[in-house]
Amino acid sequence: MLQMGLYLAALLMPAQLFFGHLTGDYVHDYQPVKFAAIEGRWHDEQPAAEVLFGIPDETTETNHFAISVPVLGSLIGSMSFTSKEVGLTDFLPQGRPPVAIPFFTFRIMVGCGLLMLFLAWYGSYLNTKERIGETRWMLWAIFLGFPLPWIAILTGWFTAEVGRQPWTVYGILRTADAMTPSLTAGAAAFSLIVYCLVYTFIFAFGTFYIYRLLHAGPAGRLILPPAVAVPNRPMSVVDEHHLALATHHFMAAHPVAAGE
Repeated sequence: MLQMGLYLAALLMPAQLFFGHLTGDYVHDYQPVKFAAIEGRWHDEQPAAEVLFGIPDETTETNHFAISVPVLGSLIGSMSFTSKEVGLTDFLPQGRPPVAIPFFTFRIMVGCGLLMLFLAWYGSYLNTKERIGETRWMLWAIFLGFPLPWIAILTGWFTAEVGRQPWTVYGILRTADAMTPSLTAGAAAFSLIVYCLVYTFIFAFGTFYIYRLLHAGPAGRLILPPAVAVPNRPMSVVDEHHLALATHHFMAAHPVAAGE
């Protein structure tokens, strides 16, 4: 399972990152204010830098503690080293999305993708060298990395849905005008609470059930004659005590084989 999962992820992760980049190109061309918010770019730049990290401040229209890479913003946005990239100040304040949420969630999403790419590629390399079982920290990293796809999906949704505010249909229909007239805040809150409760129950029950299965271990026991080779790591095979007991019973029932 580990080998198949690593090899599959090693092939699919680059494809996922590529299609994510194509989505970014679409946003760059058709939703420039969302793209500027995701980039944390307040003013027009030519060429544009890429803000790797910072704390956006909408009041002062700047980023605090910014760490930027020159020219990389133009390369990512337009595949050019000299392109001009628009900033948030090109748009009226009432037409901008909340900046901090798409700015941070996008970076969390990309960070999860890069971590998954590293785990898939380096894990596959260790697998081909038959060293994956000896690299304990890597096994733990792969195990603890199981929520990364889920986090990436959620933060991607936050980036997309918050980043397009205040528009439901960009440039045509504002979110405030798209509200269902009969939908109250109480009704929306109640349905959200019900969804959260139902999914919390499903998650808790599933986790408990899987824990019980793992705690109980494999059903039944595999009884092997002494002539059958035992795997190096017999996780699903009997332990030494039961193997010795099975060998004793086999030899008692087959004295000819025992004499040989």
